[in-house]
Formats: sequence, structure tokens, C-alpha cells
Amino acid sequence: MADDLFTPTIAPAAYETRRPPWRPQSLIFPAVFGGPTAVTVLALLNGRRLGVSRPAQLAVLGAGLAGLLARLTMTLAIVDDGAGRPVRLVGALAGALVWLVAAATQKRPFRSYELRGGQPASLWLPGLGAVLVLGFTEALLVFLVAVA
Repeated sequence: MADDLFTPTIAPAAYETRRPPWRPQSLIFPAVFGGPTAVTVLALLNGRRLGVSRPAQLAVLGAGLAGLLARLTMTLAIVDDGAGRPVRLVGALAGALVWLVAAATQKRPFRSYELRGGQPASLWLPGLGAVLVLGFTEALLVFLVAVA
């Protein structure tokens, strides 16, 4: 007699068709070096790979937009003040705050992925690309806003 009681409920088939996700903890490096834009894009891609809910994805997007707006506002305040404080530190802090939201929304789905036997993908190339492309784009935007 075949009984469904003894069939496993956590099956690896749930993630077979998707690309493997990155560790949410590893997103801190692009967050610090690339700023809020880099970590937002990577966290949205990672959330899609993990199958995170739409409200969680919108929370990451909202945190990313708020982080970018906060970075621009703080940069304008620092530049207008004339103080020699590091503007880059503001970008790193804004990125780290966005990372906190991304890590909070992706920790449980990633843990579930690991319990199913999944191996995380390497973040080296995507992280480096996000830091170089999106980080420099964000720095250019901050520069243009500070000059204007």
C-alpha cells in the first residue's frame, strides 16, 4: 500500500529549473564597494532566483531607492557644508543599510534552499561587474548632482 505519509515534503525539484542563488551574506561586499544601486540590483536578481515573494522584492527595491536618495541628500549636505568628510563612506553606509533589508528578506528562502541540498553560486564575477558598472554609474550620478 502506497502511503503519502512517508514521502518527503522538502524536495530538490523546487529549485532545479532556476539558476543557483548567491549567499545573501555575500551581498555585503558589493553593498560596501558598489553602494546601494549595486546591492539592490544583485539582491533583486537573487530574490528572483530564490523565489522570494513580491512584497519582499518591493521592500528591497524601496530600500534601494531610499538608500540612493539618502546618499544623494547626504552628499549634497556634506558638499554644501564644505567639510572634508569622506563622501564615499556615505555610499558604503547606504549600501550596507540596503543589504540589511535584502538579507532579512532572503535569509529564510536561502536556508530552505540549502536544506534541500542546493549549492550557492559564486558572486565574484557578478559582484565585481556590479561594483564596476553600477558603482561607477552611481558615483557619476553623485558627482553630477554635487556639481549642479
